[in-house]
Amino acid sequence: MACHETTRLTCERLYPSAKLSSERIVPLSLLDATTADYLATCAAWLFEPPARERQSDLVDRLRQSLIIALDAYPHCCGQLKAVTTVSDCTVPHTQRFGRVSVQYGTSDDPGVEFVTAQSSVTLDELHPLSRTAAQPLWDCSDTHLSEFVPSTQLANPLRKSGAREDGASPPVLAIQLTQLICGGFVLAVKFAHPLADAQTLVHFVKDWASINRAILRKSPLPVLTPVFRPDQIDALAAGDINADTQDETIIRQTEDLPIHRYDWWNPEPGSIRPSDVPEAFQHDVIVPAGKCIPWSEWDHEARVSYYVLHLTQCQVDIIYEQAGGYTNGRISRHDAVLAHIWACINRARQMHDDNGPVYCNLTCGLRPVFHLSDAFLGSPILMVNVSMTGKEVTTTTTTASRHETLSLPHITQRIRETITLINNPASLGAYLHRLAFEKSPQRIWTGFLGRRHTMVTTWARAGLYEVDFGLGYGAEGKVRYAEGVLSNLDGLVLIKEAPPARIPEMGDPPTLTLWTAHGVDISLHLRTDDMERLLRDPLLFPGRLEE
Repeated sequence: MACHETTRLTCERLYPSAKLSSERIVPLSLLDATTADYLATCAAWLFEPPARERQSDLVDRLRQSLIIALDAYPHCCGQLKAVTTVSDCTVPHTQRFGRVSVQYGTSDDPGVEFVTAQSSVTLDELHPLSRTAAQPLWDCSDTHLSEFVPSTQLANPLRKSGAREDGASPPVLAIQLTQLICGGFVLAVKFAHPLADAQTLVHFVKDWASINRAILRKSPLPVLTPVFRPDQIDALAAGDINADTQDETIIRQTEDLPIHRYDWWNPEPGSIRPSDVPEAFQHDVIVPAGKCIPWSEWDHEARVSYYVLHLTQCQVDIIYEQAGGYTNGRISRHDAVLAHIWACINRARQMHDDNGPVYCNLTCGLRPVFHLSDAFLGSPILMVNVSMTGKEVTTTTTTASRHETLSLPHITQRIRETITLINNPASLGAYLHRLAFEKSPQRIWTGFLGRRHTMVTTWARAGLYEVDFGLGYGAEGKVRYAEGVLSNLDGLVLIKEAPPARIPEMGDPPTLTLWTAHGVDISLHLRTDDMERLLRDPLLFPGRLEE
């Protein structure tokens, strides 16, 4: 891509149009609290140029509709707070060390940071229309959308972060609108993770878009109905989580759950890395609560490459058949795609003869198992551990027609078995009970990176391409490409829908299609030497159905 320049134009804090009558403090859920140290949830959308009559006032219109949308999301203008002291007396579980809350409805609310910028780059340089067909292996090293993400430091209630010169506290939500020289624009949204997983972020943007669409069409404003009730998660915990001590019977129910327990306070023997024990516990005898974090397995100085791999619908169907999906009704296409890419990554890492464990750390959304709607806000997610040996994951088979293929059925079966174990309300209730009595919700890490780990986030069915601000007709102002923006760290993977050939109009009748109907995009961040082997793997793209 040719050199270009991006210039930040304005930066302001926005607030709801309707002011609250009093201050509100809402404790976030146990699951939300575990994400306090996670990197921000972040997505970027590339939009086609709006209709000519919509271009001149684009920024003002989006700003106006955002302010109205914030009436339904006032907590997104507030401050994150954390309990950083240890109480000697019995306190409710929401007041224990490390628990997080959001405070809003005061004159000190930091608001939402809204940034505007302009860039000399074009949409075609950022994402060619022919990309999925012409570049199924798309090198994103020169087109990383992170440069369009607001540089704003978001609030982390566990870390000291300085206020601006004007005294404003860090926000929990930052948005940047970058207008491109071709008339298109990039919209990037960055959320503090305790308040928003991918589902929440996309739901918020779709709500905002619905307000903007109604204003432009002079229609009645829609009534937004997001559900901000984090207490509903904690209410599902087993036993009494306000008791003085945990119930050991319930704790034993969690021992066999497929979840890593890496203890952030328990350094590897001989490691020079600090254990990062919070100040409140610095003088305590720290009893290990899990395994040491295997820092020695992760060369975080190694160069990392970033590609987006595109699988066509036909290729996904081939992978699904290879995985046994047509004969095993329990296997999903997502299981099959995940098994395929995990196997290829381990092949690239040369784990063929390795009898040690390799891990697929898969982030699972828990709304369905908790019977919560897509409008439920927060981060009700849990990372599960799919574990096999390197040798098992990289095994291949030879078909009757003498074609080598990945041996996917046993991998997809392990993935499905693992997800099934987690999708059990009783098991999750026990897990929440255990979490309530941890010294800190952030102490135990359920995933890691490095040679033996692949950390997978899935945004399939999140609705990335359903965002419509009503900026024109046909392709005008529609999403050309959307991406979950991750850090460029070895082993990070994001699975999502590929962009459709045509974005439906809002008036179109709904169509019931597979999420793979337009193919699948997989964002891959791997060590450069491993990535080079992956790109050369003849099994990465299945060629045809075997006889």
